Amino acid sequence: MAQTIDEVLLEPGNSISFADRDDLLEKLDHLDRRIPGGKRRRERRAKHREHFCIVRYLSFLAGEDLLPLPVTLTKAVEGHDPPDFTLTWPDGRIETFELTDGSTREYQRALSLASEGDLTLPVHINTPDNEAAQLWADILYTAFLNKARGLVNGRFGIDHLLIYDLTGLGLLVPIDAGAHLLRRKIDNWHHREQSSYQFTRISVLRDQALLLDLTGSGRILTAESPYFRLGVIRARDEADLRKRLRALDRYCRDHSIRHLKLFGSVLGDRSDDEITEEIELLDCPESTGLTRATGQGRDKDGEAHGFRGDSDVDLLVEFEPGTHVTLLDMARMERELSDLIGFKVDLRTAEDLSRHFRQQVLDEAVELSSAQA
Repeated sequence: MAQTIDEVLLEPGNSISFADRDDLLEKLDHLDRRIPGGKRRRERRAKHREHFCIVRYLSFLAGEDLLPLPVTLTKAVEGHDPPDFTLTWPDGRIETFELTDGSTREYQRALSLASEGDLTLPVHINTPDNEAAQLWADILYTAFLNKARGLVNGRFGIDHLLIYDLTGLGLLVPIDAGAHLLRRKIDNWHHREQSSYQFTRISVLRDQALLLDLTGSGRILTAESPYFRLGVIRARDEADLRKRLRALDRYCRDHSIRHLKLFGSVLGDRSDDEITEEIELLDCPESTGLTRATGQGRDKDGEAHGFRGDSDVDLLVEFEPGTHVTLLDMARMERELSDLIGFKVDLRTAEDLSRHFRQQVLDEAVELSSAQA
């Protein structure tokens, strides 16, 4: 049974180390990242949300390969000054983290008074985008201000302030729409207050995105995991499926594969969303376990047919610039990818395709995109 993040880090002073990217991905796979503490919002404690958010933060950075490894995550000792967590990097440097709820007490009070299952937003669905973005920036700025004043007055040294956005406005306001407004407010406060203390980084964590280093580069990360979401893969069970996805991700990195796309009959007439999101578990008589299969091709008469256990998977590969690949390399990769995926792979580059239908294939091919938990 998977351990919860709280079982690993709930006790103050506990640590968990990640030797390399694959070790990190495997360990995060085995941590239940749901927010524990009860089904009702009021039963969840702040430390549960903090544990949930720090794991999400690591997942986003792993998705973009931005984590120097090995790294150790440590839960702060209770009774001491902030931070909430520390990350110890390979060079011995320690980065301190303080996490804070980005919504206001007034907004949370409105949520607590709402009927069970109701969605309560501080703006109407028809509110103009600029007004909604301004309100989002105002709410998160209030959270920043409360935390910054407390830390400055206490003379606590914190490297990274991670604001987790629970406003619900993410349904209306893209994170980049309000980012420049929030940055301006924070910059103006620092200029006005002339504070000797500033966070090295301020980031905003939303359910499906991380705004990393708001007052610096302001990079938005949306891929929580580097796993490929593959429309067709054969696995014995869910554990074997995750193992195969990790292996596929590692294989692409080791072989300088920049893009890997599905094309051909497996796509049929399905949309990108159906290919990447509608994944079904099917009984497979040709296998001892389970097959994940999507796609419905059409035969020469236009009649639909399902993807069969003996079908080939057509993959379009694009390598990193400067990568030299021979025909023997391509043949070897076909065999190795076939073993990983569980179906016979037909691997092609754009140059291998006939010029008569090359552009159509390139337009219709579906990227094996990153899966988001």
